[in-house]
Parts: sequence; structure tokens; C-alpha cells
Amino acid sequence: MLVTINALPLAVGVLLSCSTTLGATPVYGRLTLGLGWAFVQLAVLVGGTCWYEHRAASSCASASATTIASPAAGGA
Repeated sequence: MLVTINALPLAVGVLLSCSTTLGATPVYGRLTLGLGWAFVQLAVLVGGTCWYEHRAASSCASASATTIASPAAGGA
């Protein structure tokens, strides 16, 4: 899932890096399209990683709670 989330920003970043004139297009002041897209790509990567880590930690916590509760229920 993490790869899927980051695939589109990476593909657009590769396309922008192939065209220097497109990447150098000014957006706001000294901010160019290439630099702005790099910030967007970084935000998507960090946000997706945090989401993935939170989801993985919550699934591990629920799995360990289930595992701990199972032997007690089966032994009683």
C-alpha cells in the first residue's frame, strides 16, 4: 500500500526531472514547479510512512492482545 501511495508522486517527479524547462517554471516568487513538487512528494512520503507505521502498530497491538487472551480462555 505504501508503494502505491508514493508511485504517482514519484512518477510525476521523474517526468519533471526529465524536462528542465517544466521543472524551472516559477510558481510563487522563487518557488519553482520542480521544487514545489519535491515538497509535495516529501509530504506524501512522510505522511504515508506515519500512517503505515500507525496502522502496523495498531494491528500488532490487537494481535498480541488476542494471543495473550487466548490461552487463558482455553485453559479455563
